[in-house]
Amino acid sequence: MRILKFTANALIAAVFLAGCDKLSAFNQFQAGQYKPDIADLSYGQDDRQVLDVYLPSSSAQPAPLIIWFYGGSWDSGDKAKYAFVAKRFNELGYAVAIPDYRLVPKIHFPAFIEDAASAIAFMKDYAALNPDQLTEEPVMLAGHSAGAYNAVQVVADPTYLKAVGLNSQHIAGIIGLSGPYDFHPYDVSATEIAFGDTPARLSQPVEMDLTHMPPLLLITGTRDTTVLPRNSRRLATLAPKADLIEIKETGHAGTLTALGFYLTTDQAVLDPVTAFLSTNLPTEN
Repeated sequence: MRILKFTANALIAAVFLAGCDKLSAFNQFQAGQYKPDIADLSYGQDDRQVLDVYLPSSSAQPAPLIIWFYGGSWDSGDKAKYAFVAKRFNELGYAVAIPDYRLVPKIHFPAFIEDAASAIAFMKDYAALNPDQLTEEPVMLAGHSAGAYNAVQVVADPTYLKAVGLNSQHIAGIIGLSGPYDFHPYDVSATEIAFGDTPARLSQPVEMDLTHMPPLLLITGTRDTTVLPRNSRRLATLAPKADLIEIKETGHAGTLTALGFYLTTDQAVLDPVTAFLSTNLPTEN
């Protein structure tokens, strides 16, 4: 078991420390030719404000929706490289929307959070117009790293959802993998560039009034040196309904690659994710 864990960690490091092209290779290895059912739907005017929708094939019933926000320090990312995430959730019976969003340095905070809100509102409208594909239930938000921050902050500060005609009751829950929620002062270049001189009271989920928050599942690796586990720990102590899972011998990328299907699959991540979804956004299957 320890040898298998070492091999998986070595693969994770090779994939993610070598850059985005390796992420494409990882995605290809895990998902093959898995493609969205509806690609490049525009939820805004910018070229980056587009999303893909993946529908489960296992059921003829309309599916509940997960919206996945990927990481990348708010300055990089490509929705096409996360088909393996969509495939994983599709196999559990969920539809998945993966939005691209505007990136630093073209924009700065809070533009990427505004994009998250716009994508959520767009998908709520899309579900209403396509009841044969999606249920009109509250949606589940999920993300890794900077994407986990986006998923949490768009709800933690209610002004973003309010601006698009929504509120926290439209969100069934949030799954945050290795997310930064308590990173002020901005002491690394990624946060310095993305947030500038934004005060903590506007940017940090842990500084918000969290009494309105939906259920949270916060998963972190105990060996994460990119986003320290204290981020998830502190948010879990402040949110009214939060489950905190700490995965031993796992670094920053490991909570994401755990969603894969070969070599990196980790039930220590998958089991709580599946249980959280079953409780807070059950399928009809």
